[in-house]
Amino acid sequence: MSQSSLAENQAPALSVPKARRAWAVFRRELIGVAEDFWKDGNWEKPAPREKTVKAPMPSRAKNEASSAKAASASSNLWHAAPGEISEKMWGDGHVTPADDYLTDLLIKPLSLNKDMSMLDLAAGLGARMSKTTHEFKLYISGREPDPEIAARGMALSVKAGTAKHVAITAYDPMNLVEPHKYDCVVARETIYRVPDKKKFITSIVACCKPQAQVSFTDFIVNPESQNMPAILAWRAFEKDAAPLSLVEMAELWAKAGIPLRVHDDQTKIYKKEVKEGMIRFARFMASGVKPDPATCKSIEKRITTWARRMAAMEQGLQFYRFYGLR
Repeated sequence: MSQSSLAENQAPALSVPKARRAWAVFRRELIGVAEDFWKDGNWEKPAPREKTVKAPMPSRAKNEASSAKAASASSNLWHAAPGEISEKMWGDGHVTPADDYLTDLLIKPLSLNKDMSMLDLAAGLGARMSKTTHEFKLYISGREPDPEIAARGMALSVKAGTAKHVAITAYDPMNLVEPHKYDCVVARETIYRVPDKKKFITSIVACCKPQAQVSFTDFIVNPESQNMPAILAWRAFEKDAAPLSLVEMAELWAKAGIPLRVHDDQTKIYKKEVKEGMIRFARFMASGVKPDPATCKSIEKRITTWARRMAAMEQGLQFYRFYGLR
């Protein structure tokens, strides 16, 4: 899934005591929210600090010392860039689980070559695009619904010297208009969050050449699972989540002119990758990194989102790969 931006504006510097208290509260709450994920992690409570008796300090000197400590504490806090929290879970350049594995599944049926053109509608930070263009030498147009992640992804592409082949720009799925036609369109976990799915799919088909292929992943909820408590709770939390059923997905694509030839249940591997990503992130946090307040808030939201999704997957939420040919 393209992910929503996880970074906030730089937070003001906190005093040392406030920074410590904020970290302690955040750490305790985070473990509580994600306790099922941390079983194999390496979380430990910080050792209690020894109390020391300090001599009284003159007012001016005390203020200067407090300011210096606050600045030092602020400079040592981690402020996550857009998509960076997800990278700590899924790997550098990746904002979705199992990206390398699923990229191989997505591109395998496409028979790519250097003369083909591709549109990626969930470009993220561009790692998937970089892997594909490096292997097949083709040009890829990347579109990313999150403007901040798109901007960082493009900056990373420029820095890596791949901007000519891997270009990433922000877009609105409800207003998708492309100046070119493409041989292939790929996406990760995008359709389930779009309000008007019929319009979006019709817009995708309008970007396709006569014999174009589509290859994408998405969440699915079939009718028998729609009212399960964990799925309702997930949708209440992730308010734009409105996954289709398998039948609804097939019908929308068929009516738009691209029958889906493959619907492949990848739920089991997806759940495994999410759990491993949570453990990876727990170990990263246990290494001593201390997020700033904005990053703490973003981490808690990400962890809660994944906890809700995983609970929903225990009650019928599924994860599928699809392939279609026009």
